[in-house]
Order: sequence, then structure tokens, then C-alpha cells
Amino acid sequence: MVVIYTGSNEIDKILESEIKGSMVVSYADFIIEDDKFKNQTVILSSNAIETDFREYLFLLRSMNIRVILLLKNPKDVETKIALENGIYDLVFGNFYPSQIKDLLDNPKKFSDISKIYKKTFNIQLKNRLKNNKKHLF
Repeated sequence: MVVIYTGSNEIDKILESEIKGSMVVSYADFIIEDDKFKNQTVILSSNAIETDFREYLFLLRSMNIRVILLLKNPKDVETKIALENGIYDLVFGNFYPSQIKDLLDNPKKFSDISKIYKKTFNIQLKNRLKNNKKHLF
């Protein structure tokens, strides 16, 4: 089952009509209040969450819920919070329903978001091979 809550009735209805086996919920807490959503997938817009965003994502992930998160911008604080919670299915800005359907079938891996992760957490990588010498472990 795919649960949809974007905070926009229009977007919710479009996604529901495009995604088989999906349902729209009318408020965000309904997802975490009911155990029937454990191990399911949620399509969620970050701006639709009115409670503590970090806590809400943590509760979803604690229920082993896969989150496809709709965000405005990779530089927003919500991106960092999502990455901290192991959420890699991030969609930025405007999107087409086909993009969401593709994500459902092809979840993003860490390698897909590693550049965003590196930038978000300001990670500086050292040159792993100096003077063309291989490190032995």
C-alpha cells in the first residue's frame, strides 16, 4: 500500500489516480496512529507536516515506513533531517506523477544522493590514493 499526504487535495487526488494501491489520508498523524501502515510506503510533502518534522520522520522510520519526501529545495533544513533518518527518496521542486511512480519501482540508493549528502553535511574527502600508491588493509 502507498499512503499519500501532501497537504494539497489536488496533488493527493492526482497521485492517487496514478498510483495503483494507493490511498490518501486526511491528516499526517493518522499514519503514525495506526499500525496497519507499518512496512508500507508514504508519499509526504515536508510542508504538510505541522508538528516537529524531525520527530515525525523518526516515528515513520521507526515503523519501518519507506518515505518518499517532496521538498522545495535541497538546501532546506528538511533535507538534512530526511538524510539523518535514512530517507533517500527525495523529490525537489515541481514533479510529474511519473517521477513518483518511477521512485516506487526504483528506490534511490545512497550513491544516488551522495552528492546532496556530501554538500548538506559539508563532508570533505581526502584523496584516497596519494602518489598512486595503493593502501593495503
